[in-house]
Amino acid sequence: MLLILFLDFWLGTDAVLSRPGLVLSVLALTTVLLAAGELADMFSNAASRVDARVLALASFAMVLVTCVPVLWDDYPADCALGRFGFSLSGVVVGFVVLIFMEMVSFQGETDVRGEIVDRIGRGALTLIYLNMLFAFLLNHRFLNGDNRLGLLAIVTLITTVKLSDASAYFAGKSYGRRKMAPKLSPGKTIEGAIGGFVGGCAGALIVIYLVGPWLFQTNVDKAWWWVLIYGVLVTAAGMFGDLAESLIKRDTHTKDSSRWLPGLGGILDVVDSLVFAAPVSYLLWI
Repeated sequence: MLLILFLDFWLGTDAVLSRPGLVLSVLALTTVLLAAGELADMFSNAASRVDARVLALASFAMVLVTCVPVLWDDYPADCALGRFGFSLSGVVVGFVVLIFMEMVSFQGETDVRGEIVDRIGRGALTLIYLNMLFAFLLNHRFLNGDNRLGLLAIVTLITTVKLSDASAYFAGKSYGRRKMAPKLSPGKTIEGAIGGFVGGCAGALIVIYLVGPWLFQTNVDKAWWWVLIYGVLVTAAGMFGDLAESLIKRDTHTKDSSRWLPGLGGILDVVDSLVFAAPVSYLLWI
């Protein structure tokens, strides 16, 4: 991760390519293929099989359009579409791909009424769910057109959410007694959530006041109370995102999104808390 961050920062400097977010875009395009494949497996059932290849193609096309602003050396301030316009356009392109692939594979009336509409609906949910993460994460990278600040904002987001996850896990294991959402996630406790908020706030403070000045040579012009509010709200959004994926997994009778990360599950199990935290983080930064 440190190597990826350094490479993305290096390519974003004026002396090299002046393209911040280039490595992040490649990482996003790779991750979305894995995430779409996991969602396709989770969404498939006997009545409506979801083609993982179609879902991956639509999701890849969506993120590819979302990443287009990375190609600009100096993004035009008067561009009517705007960077988030590309993100929205990406969702439209991905949705068109879904519809087109269903048209191509259509063989006449379906055996189950509404089967195609059901698949398209699941595909649309996939596009919205995944682009909530990638659209806002990429736009973190462009904050104020500052290569250092953009990278620091992403590190702050990830550190806050993941330190919150870790703190909630250990606090819940050590002191957890009262269940927070037993039907959605039986392992989560109120004591664990409190530990998560402490860890999230600590993560934000550490990155902004220690890592930022030391590693990025960047001092963030934000008051201490803003950092604490950031920690609380981003942690809360991360917990909501975790529970949101738990809802999907309970409904689809899935324990882990996949098994390729021993002890963690799949790529969705790693990024689920970031999906809802990324929009909240971006809005707080701007």
